[in-house]
Amino acid sequence: MKFADRTWILATIFCLMSISPAYAGMTPGEVKFFEDCKAGAEKGSSWEQYRLGGCYFVGLGVAKDYVQAISWYRKSAEQGFAKAQYELGECLAKGIGLAKDDVQAVSWYRKAAESELAEAQSSLGFCYYFGKGVAKNEIEAYAYWSLAGTTDGDARKSLAILEKKMSADACLLGQQRTIELRKEIEMKKAGK
Repeated sequence: MKFADRTWILATIFCLMSISPAYAGMTPGEVKFFEDCKAGAEKGSSWEQYRLGGCYFVGLGVAKDYVQAISWYRKSAEQGFAKAQYELGECLAKGIGLAKDDVQAVSWYRKAAESELAEAQSSLGFCYYFGKGVAKNEIEAYAYWSLAGTTDGDARKSLAILEKKMSADACLLGQQRTIELRKEIEMKKAGK
């Protein structure tokens, strides 16, 4: 074998190594995590589909690919997995991996919010406050931020700012709507 042939073979090997995820700054553990998620996702696990979407979203064990991330988030979200519904809403609201669509973002946020996911409730509050994908409605924003505020610090801060600019009567309406909204969510969870 000539020197030029050996050089070509070595160059090919190094090239292949550089495009392999294990050699592109990813650890073997990251690649294994991705492969495990993929195996579970392909079997239909909504949890693994969500995690696989996350792998593609951040490039964990695989090259970053927003289109694939969205595809796996959607499969998980359609099975009712709240975190995937929220992430899909985030991608739609920001136009990551697909066209920006505030109306569809609100739809996915709402599904996740009905599962009592605080991040989704908080995001829905912002949508109502700014009129993104829904009609602007401070009472609805108040209610969603109030629900989310039990565990979400950003929602508590937003609610405090909103309360300062609302009248006492409007705050009372917001409190009443919070109670109604909590009942609506509980009824949906109970299947009524």
